Amino acid sequence: MTNDIFEQILKDHKELSSLPQTLAEVLKIVKDENASTRDLADVLVKDPALTAKLLRIVNSPYYGAGREITTVTQAAMTLGTRAISALALSSSIYDLSGQWQVSVDRQRFWRHSLEVAMAARMIARESGYAYPEEAFICGLLHDIGILILEKSFPDKFQRIWKQAEAGESISELEEHIWGTNHARIGQFLLEQWGLPAVICEAVGHHHSQILTESTDPELRPAQIVSLANLVSRFTIAKVRPELAENAESMSTLSAALELAPPRLVQLQEDLLSAFIEEAKFLEIEIGSPEELLIEANRIIYSHYLSVENLLSENRRMQQEVARAQMEKATLEALKTITATFNHYINNASATILGRAQLIELKIKSDEIGDPNGEAAGAMSTIVEGVNTITSVIAELQELTKFKTTVYHDDTYIIDLEGRLKKQLDHLQRGHSAAAVAKPPPQST
Repeated sequence: MTNDIFEQILKDHKELSSLPQTLAEVLKIVKDENASTRDLADVLVKDPALTAKLLRIVNSPYYGAGREITTVTQAAMTLGTRAISALALSSSIYDLSGQWQVSVDRQRFWRHSLEVAMAARMIARESGYAYPEEAFICGLLHDIGILILEKSFPDKFQRIWKQAEAGESISELEEHIWGTNHARIGQFLLEQWGLPAVICEAVGHHHSQILTESTDPELRPAQIVSLANLVSRFTIAKVRPELAENAESMSTLSAALELAPPRLVQLQEDLLSAFIEEAKFLEIEIGSPEELLIEANRIIYSHYLSVENLLSENRRMQQEVARAQMEKATLEALKTITATFNHYINNASATILGRAQLIELKIKSDEIGDPNGEAAGAMSTIVEGVNTITSVIAELQELTKFKTTVYHDDTYIIDLEGRLKKQLDHLQRGHSAAAVAKPPPQST
């Protein structure tokens, strides 16, 4: 079914099969290692509107050229061919997508896409990736498949988008409906446009599970985009993923990219201001700085609540673990003590029982006088006491878990009362049955 979808997209929307002529030529130059800045300039001047926009961007304070740049050749020599190509692609594709009739909030879409692009460039630089502008393009276009799916299947997409806005995974919903997702649709479109393979593959794999711990250098651009996507504050859908869901992936991706946690934190802190500045000069509509700060504060508060919940759950789990560890250590210590004293207590109990039974026999045979029956009663008490000690030792030897009960104000003791009562009742029944079965001694 996946191939059918790709074919249907191209069949129904032939305008997606290729880029405007100027942009297509820019891509050829990007892929040509022998191309010069002059070659790039010769292509860009064919599009006066694009040229004017590029010159406005490179002369902005954000890029800080230091002198007025009046030609594309000067711009390419100052910023580099890759940077100028990235700016041309970013600006052109943004303008191109504005012609598509889609209902996804376009401002939220490009807000998220540009923030991911900025984060990808920053992560690329921090992690030592050789082509940060390439990472920028990957980030900017990573979700382009969302617009393509909605443009191609508006009714179906609207249904799943409502579910995504309610918190469900958009990728999983897409897989269920079409057998593919927006990442692979985006890869397919960029391949049709002739973008470099590394960009196409990074876009196609940015949701892949294999990225988190891989050390394959070919997956590095996709790892950068995936981490940038997790770092991004602003999402297209209004419901953000749970903080805990992202935390583990961010940690493993950072480790795979050899990006130390403090550097990632600093990158996140620097991202918002850089993002607002670049959006202004790229002329990409993402909302006013005030709107962005309000949204950022709302997200921070949401994160705060999530962290509070995580800390609360963590404290509860730590208490349970500590309690379980304490009970395990206590049980092991108890068994060691029981095993140590068991031999001595059993010997002493056997001696006491033996002497008590001998005295009982002598009382019954009148060898020892007991006119009031007090001695016989005392012997029965002694026997019951020894049986209690024996039962306690037996229970301690078989103990696998225990509950505690309050003995005094701050003292807890092992609660064996219920189990011992059953043992003693059993012993008592046995003792009573033996007494009934044994006939009384005959008088002489």
